[in-house]
Amino acid sequence: MSRIVVASKKPVRIALTVALVIHIALISLQGHHRIDTGFIRVWALDSLAPLEKLADRSLFGVRQAWDRYIVLIGVHEENLQLKRENDDLRMQLIQQQEAIAEAERIRALAGFQPLGIGKPLMARVIARDPAHNQTITIDKGRVHGLKPDTAVITPAGVVGRVIQSSNFFSIVQLIIDSQSAVGVMLQSTRRQGIVRGNGGPELDLDYIDDDNDLKPGDMFLTSGGDRIYPKGTPVGVITSVGARRGLLKAVQVRPTADLGRLEEVLCVVERHEKVDVVDPTQGQPVP
Repeated sequence: MSRIVVASKKPVRIALTVALVIHIALISLQGHHRIDTGFIRVWALDSLAPLEKLADRSLFGVRQAWDRYIVLIGVHEENLQLKRENDDLRMQLIQQQEAIAEAERIRALAGFQPLGIGKPLMARVIARDPAHNQTITIDKGRVHGLKPDTAVITPAGVVGRVIQSSNFFSIVQLIIDSQSAVGVMLQSTRRQGIVRGNGGPELDLDYIDDDNDLKPGDMFLTSGGDRIYPKGTPVGVITSVGARRGLLKAVQVRPTADLGRLEEVLCVVERHEKVDVVDPTQGQPVP
C-alpha cells in the first residue's frame, strides 16, 4: 500500500521540477532581453484614465460646492449682521432726528413769553381722546400748579383749557370741543366776539359786535377778558363767510394751532381769578 503512495507522488515532483526549470529560464531570458509591455500600459491608460478623470471631476465638484456652500453661509451671516447694524444705525438716526426736532420745539416754547396773565409751564401730550379727538391728557397736574380753567396754548395759538387735574396729570378740553368757547377780538378792527367749538376741525363765530366787514383770512386773537387765555394769543383765521343765520353771518374759523399734532404745550399758571365772559346773545356767562 505504501508503494502505491510513493508511485503516485512521482508525477507531481516531475511537474514541479519542470516548472522550476522553465521559471529559471524565463528569469534568465528577461535579464538579457527586456519584454516590451508598452501596449499593456497604453491599454490600461486608455481604459482607466477616463474613469480617473470622472472621479477627479466629481470630487472637485463636490469639494467646490462644499466650499461655496460654506462661503455662502458666511456671506449670509455677514449680510444678516450688516442688516442688523444698518437697522440699528437707521433707528439711531431717527431717534437723533426726533431728539433734534423735540429740542427745537422745546426751545421755541421756552422762548415764548405770552403777554398778559400768568407764566408758561411746558407739558407733554401723553394721550388724546380716541373717540372724538376733543380732549388731550398732559403730564402736569396739581403739584405743578395746574387746576381747572388753566389755559393751554402753543406759540401758534390757543389749544384749550384744563377741565380736570390729578396730582401729576391733567385733561385739557380743546377749543374745537362743542362745549368750548373763547372770547376773541378781530385783529384788524379789534371788534369783540366769541367763537365756539362744533365738534369738527373748525370753530363757529357765535357772536361779534359787527360782522359786516368780516372776510376770509382775517385773524382772531384772544380778547383776554375771560382771564383764562392770555390777551393777544392767536385763536384762528376766518376760512369762510356765509349768509346770515338769524342775526349773524355763518362764519367758519380754522384754529391756528395744529390741534391734531400736538406734542408739547404751554400751560399758563399763576393767573388771576377767572372773570367770565358774558355771551351778549344769551345773557349768561360763557363756560
